[in-house]
Formats: sequence, structure tokens, C-alpha cells
Amino acid sequence: MPMERERYPKNWEQIAFEIKEAAGWKCEKCGKQCRKPGEPFDTHRNTLTVAHMNHIPEDVSKSNLKALCAPCHLRYDAKHHAETRKKRRDKP
Repeated sequence: MPMERERYPKNWEQIAFEIKEAAGWKCEKCGKQCRKPGEPFDTHRNTLTVAHMNHIPEDVSKSNLKALCAPCHLRYDAKHHAETRKKRRDKP
């Protein structure tokens, strides 16, 4: 699902960077070492992202944010995305 940028704080990029730095650019779920800024792109599988554990983009408390590699983030969000798609489909 695409990001709804308007729901994120203006300084989201800085917040996300700090979460990734604190995690040492490793996925907090599987432990995979991910690509750091300036390293060449090879695959999205090595991209570190920041997940909102409660799926609320406005909640940027450190306890709600976790550095996850792209595959782990997609797996974590899969159920939530399916529920969101269903709600949109069922909307009158």
C-alpha cells in the first residue's frame, strides 16, 4: 500500500533515519544487515524501512517504531493491508 504522506509528520525522514541508525541498519525482526545511505542499490530486499507497530502513521513514539527490512515489513503489514482493502471494497 502506498504511504499516505499527509498522515506523517513533516520530519518523518529524520525520525526514520534515527530509528534505522539506532538499529545499526539491521532488521529488528530477522537481523538482516541492510543497505546504509550511500551504499549502492542492489535489491529492495536489502532496504531498511520503519514500521508503525500499531499501523497509525501519526504515532511516531519510539515504542511504536521498528526498523524492518522490506520483506519483514511487508509480512508484518499483510493482514492489516488485507483488512484495509476489504473495508474500502465494502464501503457504500
